[in-house]
Amino acid sequence: MSYIVIETFGGPEYAIIATDENGNNLVFDEYDQAEQEAKNCQQGLVVCIE
Repeated sequence: MSYIVIETFGGPEYAIIATDENGNNLVFDEYDQAEQEAKNCQQGLVVCIE
């Protein structure tokens, strides 16, 4: 499974996928890594992508 982090600060209508410095979506193989990135967001949400 893969995981992405969605930043939901301001409400779901403003949700964005967390990206790296080049603008590429961050995709994690481990839930723990995604959870750590979500903690860096104001309202991060980890989503499982199967």
